[in-house]
Amino acid sequence: MPSVLSAPPRESSAPSIAQALVAARAETRVLPDFPGVLPADLASAYAVQDDVLRLTPRRLAGWKVAGISPAFRAQYDAERLVGPVFADVVQQVPDGGEALVAVHVGGFCAVEAEFVVRLLADLPADLFDPVTLARYCALHVGSEVASSPLPTINDLGPGAVIADHGNNAGAILGPEIVAVPHGRWESLVSRCFIDGDLAGEGHAGRVAGGPFAAVAFLARQLASRGRGLRAGDIVLTGMTTGIHAVTAGSRAHFDFPGVGGFDLSVTARLPERAEET
Repeated sequence: MPSVLSAPPRESSAPSIAQALVAARAETRVLPDFPGVLPADLASAYAVQDDVLRLTPRRLAGWKVAGISPAFRAQYDAERLVGPVFADVVQQVPDGGEALVAVHVGGFCAVEAEFVVRLLADLPADLFDPVTLARYCALHVGSEVASSPLPTINDLGPGAVIADHGNNAGAILGPEIVAVPHGRWESLVSRCFIDGDLAGEGHAGRVAGGPFAAVAFLARQLASRGRGLRAGDIVLTGMTTGIHAVTAGSRAHFDFPGVGGFDLSVTARLPERAEET
């Protein structure tokens, strides 16, 4: 059983919150509550995320983008949020392949069917047009592994999600979509099965404006923080079939008709020291 951290002092500084979140992930501990004062706005939440990026030794490999529920948009004034994806949890799988993914047992654990963008070249710093930036990208089918030490992270809302690594614990890059029907996103169908049962189905059009609109949002958001997208970066553009709860031992299958599919076997994430030995 994962250990549970006792409730820490409710610090409000971004570095102290970031340190608690990074430590909980590294030690695979469960947090009973958000470790500090919940960020009340986007600026406060991204300040914590920036400190997470400063404190963690893990190498950044890309980003995830997710929609913000209308229920939270009055407080967090944006259509989407973004979070980091680290290189040690990115895997590429071929059509028919399988990947082993790890989740934070006792915390939040889910998988999602997504369309994933891979940057073929550095994106110009002032390029935010979805149609134009698509020329710099390849589009793949894939999946996000969403997991956090905080079981209630999604209930707490965007402040918690942004602060805690975007609630990301993995990215799967599946087969490339050779012919991208730009603007006809509903033709790119996705299905997710959990332990043999259909958990959800959808299409790329469930991402508002399509996958490249999500990348355009990300590019603008990163520019506001002095960051950008570089060749080789990957972008998880948003869930298309729903958010599907899993546990260690679960098996997921993702099917993208006309493109390919792959399987995920879910296991418990180990503390960083144990993973290195």
